[in-house]
Amino acid sequence: MPPKFKRHLNDDDVTGSVKSERRNLLEEDSDEEEDFFLRGPAGPRFGPRNDKIRHVQNQVDEVIDVMQENITKVIERGERLDDLQDKSESLSDNATAFSNRSKQLRRQMWWRGCKMKALVALVAVILLLVIIISKWDLESFDYQELKSELTEVPASSDFEEHPSPSHPATGDTATGCGQLVWVGEPVTFRRAETIAGKYGVWMRDPEPVPPYTPETTWRVDAIGTDIRQVFEYDDSDQFMKGYPSKVHILPWSMESTGAIVYRGSLYFQRRKSRMVAKYDLKTETITVQKDIPSAGYHGQFPYSWGGYTDIDLAVDEMGLWVTYSTDKAKGAIILSKLDPETLEVEQTWKTNIRKQAVANSFMICGTLYTISSYSAPDATVNFSYHTATSTSEPLSIRFENRYGYSSMVDYNPTERKLFAWDNFNMVTYDIRLSRL
Repeated sequence: MPPKFKRHLNDDDVTGSVKSERRNLLEEDSDEEEDFFLRGPAGPRFGPRNDKIRHVQNQVDEVIDVMQENITKVIERGERLDDLQDKSESLSDNATAFSNRSKQLRRQMWWRGCKMKALVALVAVILLLVIIISKWDLESFDYQELKSELTEVPASSDFEEHPSPSHPATGDTATGCGQLVWVGEPVTFRRAETIAGKYGVWMRDPEPVPPYTPETTWRVDAIGTDIRQVFEYDDSDQFMKGYPSKVHILPWSMESTGAIVYRGSLYFQRRKSRMVAKYDLKTETITVQKDIPSAGYHGQFPYSWGGYTDIDLAVDEMGLWVTYSTDKAKGAIILSKLDPETLEVEQTWKTNIRKQAVANSFMICGTLYTISSYSAPDATVNFSYHTATSTSEPLSIRFENRYGYSSMVDYNPTERKLFAWDNFNMVTYDIRLSRL
């Protein structure tokens, strides 16, 4: 049989019923079992167990605190590790930069070492070149003065001596000629700048022709194997300052210091030959060339200082001269007068003076004078040979080698001075002649 009534519950009814039941349960006194289920165990029976739970709970809390602290430390350690990583990366970068800088420094030091080695090598090469140049064209005795005494060499029976009838008598008033009696102290004009000027020749023309004047000066540095430069200076001031007005380049190499300028031409010996050439300074051409018969050359019969001074040209009041020696003369000085236009030998004299026993020679008034030493400060003009009488005599006239290495001595009859080249220095000497 069907129920007497039927009711349908909606959601609000259900919700309200649940809330009402919960309120009743909480508000009403509950027994021990209800408290056990609702509030947990309590009372004497469950007290110790509850303490253990609290103890465990406390331990759990402590563990949680420890773990939290550890986590905090781990986090802080992580931050420090990050800092350490940043620092390590920074150190790594610094190490890399230091390594790069050290490599650069090492390369720089290596290059610096190479430069120093190159510099040392360059200095060594320069010193070697200086040594080689300084020994260029040296004789076997290395420019050391021969210590042999002056000896008489008898003239060959085939060689005739003839006095020159054209020579004025000693003390002739027309030329002011006489015999040398005094040589003054050297006066230094200038000093050569390079090793090539250790020895050389400098000169003025005693009989200049236009455009040249008595002050026009020429200079040749005589070190080397290809001596062809002739420096020309318009006057003494230009010469002393070292500013040449012109540089002549000879078509042939010159041999040693035996050159001379006379009447607008340079007379010189051609290298490695017995040939003498005349070079016109104005036209810059060779006008005449001639062999000196049988003359020794290139170290056969030099002066005691060496330097291939086998053939030595000179000028005095009488004209152009050449001194040399031959195998036939056995090393004795031979003196010949030359025609300045043709270079033909006009007359020849054979002396009794050994060429290698004297350091230098020069001509004054037809008389040949020799110097005892090229290096001794108290050297002397030790011998004279008079072409007028074909006789020689010993002398003792003081001649000072102030700089210790005279490689050239020549006489200028217009200035009445000796011109010399003494160990890089160009000097002159005043002289005095006797009057009879």
